[in-house]
Amino acid sequence: MPGMVLFGRRWAIASDDLVFPGFFELVVRVLWWIGILTLYLMHRGKLDCAGGALLSSYLIVLMILLAVVICTVSAIMCVSMRVFNIITELCSHHHHQVYTIFFTPERNPVPGGTQWLTPVIPALWEAEDTDLVPSDIAAGLALLHQQQDNIRNNQEPAQVVCHAPGSSQEADLDAELENCHHYMQFAAAAYGWPLYIYRNPLTGLCRIGGDCCRSRTTDYDLVGGDQLNCHFGSILHTTGLQYRDFIHVSFHDKVYELPFLVALDHRKESVVVAVRGTMSLQDVLTDLSAESEVLDVECEVQDRLAHKGISQAARYVYQRLINDGILSQAFSIAPEYRLVIVGHSLGGGAAALLATMLRAAYPQVRCYAFSPPRGLWSKALQEYSQSFIVSLVLGKDVIPRLSVTNLEDLKRRILRVVAHCNKPKYKILLHGLWYELFGGNPNNLPTELDGGDQEVLTQPLLGEQSLLTRWSPAYSFSSDSPLDSSPKYPPLYPPGRIIHLQEEGASGRFGCCSAAHYSAKWSHEAEFSKILIGPKMLTDHMPDILMRALDSVVSDRAACVSCPAQGVSSVDVA
Repeated sequence: MPGMVLFGRRWAIASDDLVFPGFFELVVRVLWWIGILTLYLMHRGKLDCAGGALLSSYLIVLMILLAVVICTVSAIMCVSMRVFNIITELCSHHHHQVYTIFFTPERNPVPGGTQWLTPVIPALWEAEDTDLVPSDIAAGLALLHQQQDNIRNNQEPAQVVCHAPGSSQEADLDAELENCHHYMQFAAAAYGWPLYIYRNPLTGLCRIGGDCCRSRTTDYDLVGGDQLNCHFGSILHTTGLQYRDFIHVSFHDKVYELPFLVALDHRKESVVVAVRGTMSLQDVLTDLSAESEVLDVECEVQDRLAHKGISQAARYVYQRLINDGILSQAFSIAPEYRLVIVGHSLGGGAAALLATMLRAAYPQVRCYAFSPPRGLWSKALQEYSQSFIVSLVLGKDVIPRLSVTNLEDLKRRILRVVAHCNKPKYKILLHGLWYELFGGNPNNLPTELDGGDQEVLTQPLLGEQSLLTRWSPAYSFSSDSPLDSSPKYPPLYPPGRIIHLQEEGASGRFGCCSAAHYSAKWSHEAEFSKILIGPKMLTDHMPDILMRALDSVVSDRAACVSCPAQGVSSVDVA
């Protein structure tokens, strides 16, 4: 529904958003009215004292006013439940008019056949974007989640190819999973003490409390930020390394300048560079700088478009590593070690770009990107990186599916599913909340997407004029509709080969159960070309959840080496 216009401005609330606040006020007013009525009836015989008549009149008038308010609120709720509001603005050089038209779903004519909508051709629809309020978007997400689950339930089982336990693909997957399990500790350590305390709420502060107050004379560089000793104490506990194993630790944090650490990993005989992910407002601004720029790197790839913000952040770390001699110092201590670059989220994308920049000088470089953003770089760079970059994605994590083009696609899908909805918004939100918390049958709240004749919408949640403001009033769902228009931005892709961890069975809608089991498989980037809606789309991105999933899948696969017949995770989708 369009936002209501009041006092000359448009508000982020529609006429069908008054059900829930109206219900809350109605409950309060009814309880208030019952309390006053009870008070009046209990003490009516004692109001014959001086001033009693005035108090009695006050209580009676108050009850009458409350009854009027209760009736008014009830009427507003009923109207908000049943009617749809189309707000149309006509703009000219000299005046501004607002037309508000109310109509019931039962009397809504066929789109395109209404004579009273035909002459309304507002310039504002063509000048602005879609006129949706936040509750419309929430309802669209709820509908889209149920639609996705319904499509998945109706799909035929995917053709699978089983790999023998000793096959090269299974051995490669096991080896890379073990590497991911090991290097994820460094990616988590780059977040410093906040993540460590979050992962260990009861004992974390006690473990690193002594480090916060202690000052060490070290052989490494520790620069930038506050509570550096607290950060370093959490890094020691997370990685299990000694303080002498660290070459450089930086928590300097600005836009396009990410914190990172460099350490010697004697277990894997590698020099590890770990780049921190998003944890500050500066990092968010780096994420939001989503324009594309040509990546300045020495390789044979022609199309080198990359995410501008992440590219600039990787360039900063590259200059620090090379110009400040940090990598030279590390390899002077351990010249036989190989270079490994890791990171989570924003740090994973920066790590992938950094590995590409360093590959000319360090051909054996390896990169492990945990939950990297999808909109990172061009298809050519994605194919080029498959020989030295491995990405790890958990479940429905939204970030590995997040790009400008995917957001455009999500917007079009939300508009489409909301446009064809035949239920009031309050029912959609209530059912959606229940579905997210407790699950259920996704067919219980159908839309009319697959109902045959799309020209007949019996009860559209949105009027056709409120859907697309850049389109003709003769709005239709034809192939040239904006809902099916091509993306405005060049598509970008995730880095390297992708390992996808998927939960087996149900362990709670929000991942609160620690007994979840996961399967692992190599996945194509096309499997992450759409944003999936679900209660775990955000929690699956958290580094602590990812670490628990890695612990589970690595231990399960190790336990199933002796029983390949039970190795469910040794199945790849063809």
